[in-house]
Amino acid sequence: MKLLTIALIALKSNKIRFFLASLGIVIGIAAVIVMVAIGKGSHHEVMSVIAKMGENLLTINAGEMKRRGGKLRLSGNVTTLSPRDVDFLSQEVDGLQMVAPFEIKEMKIKYLQTLTATNVAGSTPNFLGVRNYSIDYGEMFSEQDQQLGAKVAVIGKTVIKNMFGEDDPLGKTVRINAIPFKVIGIFETKGLDSDGVDQDDLLLIPIKAMLRRVLNQTYISTIYAKADSRKNIKRITEKISTVLRDRHKILDDAENDFTVISQLDLENLKTETSELFTRLIVGVASISLVVGGIGILAVMLISVKERTREIGVRRAVGATKRDIIEQFLFESLLIGLFGGFFGVILGVGITLGASAWGLGKLLLDINSIYISTGVCMMIGVIFGLFPAIKASRLDPMVALTVE
Repeated sequence: MKLLTIALIALKSNKIRFFLASLGIVIGIAAVIVMVAIGKGSHHEVMSVIAKMGENLLTINAGEMKRRGGKLRLSGNVTTLSPRDVDFLSQEVDGLQMVAPFEIKEMKIKYLQTLTATNVAGSTPNFLGVRNYSIDYGEMFSEQDQQLGAKVAVIGKTVIKNMFGEDDPLGKTVRINAIPFKVIGIFETKGLDSDGVDQDDLLLIPIKAMLRRVLNQTYISTIYAKADSRKNIKRITEKISTVLRDRHKILDDAENDFTVISQLDLENLKTETSELFTRLIVGVASISLVVGGIGILAVMLISVKERTREIGVRRAVGATKRDIIEQFLFESLLIGLFGGFFGVILGVGITLGASAWGLGKLLLDINSIYISTGVCMMIGVIFGLFPAIKASRLDPMVALTVE
């Protein structure tokens, strides 16, 4: 209690210096809390997007997928994946609730005199359940439409905005490569996927119509599958690989001509990227903590210089070197805690305020507050140790002669 009283009196006598010394800590702690909140909010948002892409989703891509810039990219042009593989997988792999082929290509579509580029895709009615899409109004094309290769389409809200404007697209006819397709349904808004691709910029037609009428090809680039439960995803992934290798007659020592990516793989990939981003921005924010610590060091060194006579008097009346060290360490610790306290208030206030005003997806991490408090104490001790030791080594006789 005596040390606390002495430290408070000393700091109170130089209020401006005390405030400036703690300001760096305030800014540093607030920055770290906000940056962690941004990183955690970003990670949560990405995980939500992945979940919305489809429950227990498995994506089978033709060719090898390689990681580039934190994203999975298809390399090469492989034509061995076919619609027949879809039927084979649904029959041979236990635990698959549904499977849907998928082929997509950016193309020009025409409505009256309006020509717009959009993503034209082909699939089956299972696409809704596998990819977690819903019909806003109208209807999804049927299995009969799929078998007949009917010229019908279901479109997303971005397509409506770009092509139809204020007109109701239901029942209207659009042309793809001069082939007319009737719009029979509208998807509910889906938003962006985990790679930032607009999932509403989609015009979906039956896969047979896509392959035969539009693209004139027999192969597909993607198969979507839905596992019956999350815990079975790994087993099902291995089974899919075994079945497709056998069907494509791939030799034991040969590489796969396909890549199976599960929802767990996507989550792990995005988590790794998000954690790296968080570490980077927290590292940058932490620089201000170091600056704040240097501020404490400078203030305490100046304080030792100005209070040389006070130190001499305390030593002359019986204070030990340890007493002097404890006094100055206590002062630097108070500066750190003061800065940390108001830094936490500022950081939490910015985080909650930004979330409340919709300025960004920020999630407050309670652990960052606890860690920040510990860091403040550590900074106070580390940067106050040298001035404290220097003060304790002053010769009492010399110190008493200082004016």
